[in-house]
Amino acid sequence: MGARATGAPLPTAAVHVGRQPIFDETGALYGYELLFRDTAGATAAEGNGDAATTRTILAAFTAFDVSDLLGGRLGFVNLTRSFLVGELPVPFDPGGAVLEVLETVEIDDDVVAGTRRLAEEGYPIALDDFVWSSAAEPLLEIASIVKVDVLGLTWDEVMATATRSARHGCRLLAERVEDEAMLTRCTEAGFTLFQGYHLGRPQTMTAQTLAPGHAVALQLLARLSDPATTARDVEEMLRSDPALTFRLLQIANSASNGLTRSVSSIRDAVVLVGLQTLRAWLVLITLSGIGGSADRLGAALTRARTCETVARGSATVRPDVAFTVGLLDGIAQSLGTDGEQLLERLPPLSDELADALAGGRGPLRTLLDAVHGYETGDLAAVAASGVDPGALAEAYLGALAWTNRTASAVG
Repeated sequence: MGARATGAPLPTAAVHVGRQPIFDETGALYGYELLFRDTAGATAAEGNGDAATTRTILAAFTAFDVSDLLGGRLGFVNLTRSFLVGELPVPFDPGGAVLEVLETVEIDDDVVAGTRRLAEEGYPIALDDFVWSSAAEPLLEIASIVKVDVLGLTWDEVMATATRSARHGCRLLAERVEDEAMLTRCTEAGFTLFQGYHLGRPQTMTAQTLAPGHAVALQLLARLSDPATTARDVEEMLRSDPALTFRLLQIANSASNGLTRSVSSIRDAVVLVGLQTLRAWLVLITLSGIGGSADRLGAALTRARTCETVARGSATVRPDVAFTVGLLDGIAQSLGTDGEQLLERLPPLSDELADALAGGRGPLRTLLDAVHGYETGDLAAVAASGVDPGALAEAYLGALAWTNRTASAVG
């Protein structure tokens, strides 16, 4: 069959997020504050502002399995002014996270109005390192949790802040609880949530993911600004960027939230996430500073296109499902894992797709094995698949040409 170029591996990136536990008055784990971390060894944030918040959100809700990261508990996410007033989107649905108003945010009418809008949409609001002022008073009417730095204030200041907050029915969270004596003192003062080194230091979590290309993300973001854009249009654009597709599937995994509906194609994932939510995520992706180059798409795209082309001549496999299985299989290879392990990081897939990725014996897996055989020059595997070798060769060569055109178009 001759030597074939399979392309360079997809660009991967290690992403990090810190998490510090928060406990309730019974000692039970209540949630985690999610913290920006630039490296695996970082013990404190090495950046701040919109970029840090953006990268924390992207890491926590797309690179990690949220159920593993949070264990079913709430995640506390710091928000800067840009997120509060709506200049940057909060891309995840209410229910899984508490939005913290950072103490560095200057409180004005726009911040109050934006925070109230988020609360009305169903997001719990916490006030971080809160110190009372007349400008901040309206936020007490909106917030459900007030976090007080019990080490950074005098005890009189702590009690004054706690008293004012309690009048509005806010739950009190003591930050920087450093020893047992302070824990006891805060409990007696009416605090019911606690965070600090005495209870648990921040732990940096690391995950390996793919870096999406900004060119496609920007093009797709522009396309989503058109109200006439459909899920099919989005699917066609996503086909050119495996890394962005993988991010979509991870977002769909967060969005599925226990739903039984299965995903069998890129379009299914687009529909599950929703165009407006997808647009919000794309805004953050394009601002995240994580990029990938088009000339490294290689093997995953070619494999996906080959599977799709061969499937067009089959009565048993849908072409869009074939494209998806080839793409996910290529992504798994790029991440140094296998299809079965990759399934743990994705939303519920259709039985057909999940079985093929896990090494099953259905028609979709047979097609994937045939493409594998062609790529590696395994004539026996191609013969065992029953796929016509001539059709397979033609499909593969056409897929290589398509991959080259796609890479040039988005490079």
